[in-house]
Amino acid sequence: MDTTSPPLALAAIVHAGKGSADALLLEFVQELRAKNYLVCGLVQGPEIQKEDHSLRTVQDLDKGTLYPITQNLGSESTACCLDIGALLEASEVLRRALESPADLVIVNRFGIMEADGQGFNNEIMALIDQGYPVLTVVAHTYLPAWREFTGGLAVELTPDRQALWDWFERSRQAA
Repeated sequence: MDTTSPPLALAAIVHAGKGSADALLLEFVQELRAKNYLVCGLVQGPEIQKEDHSLRTVQDLDKGTLYPITQNLGSESTACCLDIGALLEASEVLRRALESPADLVIVNRFGIMEADGQGFNNEIMALIDQGYPVLTVVAHTYLPAWREFTGGLAVELTPDRQALWDWFERSRQAA
């Protein structure tokens, strides 16, 4: 009897960091939509310039809404500048996906907050529990935390368009 768990319809594009997979992810979303697949969720958005600093954003794929997810803590601060309240607000996009007939849900990344057991972890688990294929991005830095979070059951993808398509086709069968 085979007691191994089947792979989850969950994957991460593993990258070197600093947004190196974001353009590929956006191109993949556009290709999927051109083929009439329903893709929703969050992607990295553009930076917003504010006086003497810039804010990182995530963008709702459905409505285009930008959520500034960082805050200015001052030039001397060494604390994490992620804005927990803004992340909570943006997480509504992922919870709303649970009510959609999405073919794929994108979570902008598995980063420092998720590695610490926070961020969008609950939403990722709820989406997987409901059978939605989920695709995210993870930097090598957070790969050990990703593997722990997923129990080693998620697929790790190279930043390659064909790898994304191959996974997507398999995930639709598994979900």
